Order: sequence, then C-alpha cells, then structure tokens
Amino acid sequence: MTNNLNAKIKLLIKSEKALLSIELRKKARKTLWIVLGVVALFSALILLNITLYLYFETMFNSLKSVGLLTTINILLAGIFFIIASKQEGDEEIKSIEEIRDFAYQQLSVDINEAKESVKELTHSAQHVKERLETFTNGDAFNISKLLPVITAIIEIVKKSR
Repeated sequence: MTNNLNAKIKLLIKSEKALLSIELRKKARKTLWIVLGVVALFSALILLNITLYLYFETMFNSLKSVGLLTTINILLAGIFFIIASKQEGDEEIKSIEEIRDFAYQQLSVDINEAKESVKELTHSAQHVKERLETFTNGDAFNISKLLPVITAIIEIVKKSR
C-alpha cells in the first residue's frame, strides 16, 4: 500500500508541476504579445504620428489629420491585444487537471482506508486491554461472583472431615 500511495503522490506532484509549467508558458506568451502590442503602440504613436501628420496636413486641415492618426493608432493597438487574448491551451490544461483530480481522489480513498485501519487497530487494542484487565482483576471467569459459594463449599468439606 505504501508503494501505491507513493506512486499516487508522485503522480499528483507531476501533474501539479505540469500545470504550473503550462500556465507559466501561457502567461509568458501572453505577456510577450502584450509587450509587443505596447511597443507597437508607442512606435505607432511616435513615428507614424509624426510621418502621417505631416502628410495629412498637406491634404487636410490639422484637426482631420489628428483624428485620422488617432483612429489608425487605436486599430493597430486593438489588433495586437486581440492576438494576445487568443493565446490558449485549455485542452492540455483540462487533461492534466483530470489526472490531478484522479490522483486526489485515489489519495483520499487511501487515506480514508488508512484511517479505518487505525480505528480498527485502536478498537482491537482496547478490547485486548479490557480482557487483560479482567484477568488481572481476578474477574476472568466471574470468579469474584462465585467466590462466596466456593468458600462456603470448602468450609462444608472441611467440617465434614
């Protein structure tokens, strides 16, 4: 049972490590895309704004140039944030979570069996202790109740001799 319990605990630990590893990779990829989105946003705001503003100013007035540049910047940043939100690995996580939950369930069953075994052992030990106490008290076969009768019989036998 000990080897089986150790195997279940090892399985539980491995599944938790795998979940953590996947979660870290997922967060790292998501963070990378967010950082790229932010860098692109700042680059767009700085370089593209300067270039396009100068170009649009020759075609439109200043207010229309600024509005058009703002729209372009928001759309570009939105595209990067949508890409970052699409990073998923849910199927892999679900399968590992199922393994982890199975290991928890099996471990719980083993722990409950061990608890029951300890209860049975404790009950048996108490029963043995009670039996030993009856012998040490002289009450093993209810001799204390029969003692007056036995002493009376012994006295009768002594008197008859």
